[in-house]
Amino acid sequence: MMAEFDGRAGSRNEVLCLAAGVADVVAEGLRGLTRRMPGPAEVRQELRARGELALRRNGAAPEAHMEILARQAATRLQDG
Repeated sequence: MMAEFDGRAGSRNEVLCLAAGVADVVAEGLRGLTRRMPGPAEVRQELRARGELALRRNGAAPEAHMEILARQAATRLQDG
């Protein structure tokens, strides 16, 4: 089934063509990705490394160990 493109912005056919184009780009990207990745173990390692980087970049950094100890000591001094 081949839909004719009528040239009107927002038409049903245009939306269908755009969606098909996006799906084709995504599918091509996935095909390229699977060609570059040699095996499941390497894929898992790569995804884990990317996830750790993303969490470090976007997440709150954990408090430094010495900072935690200093706060605990300060609390003990205040309490008596």
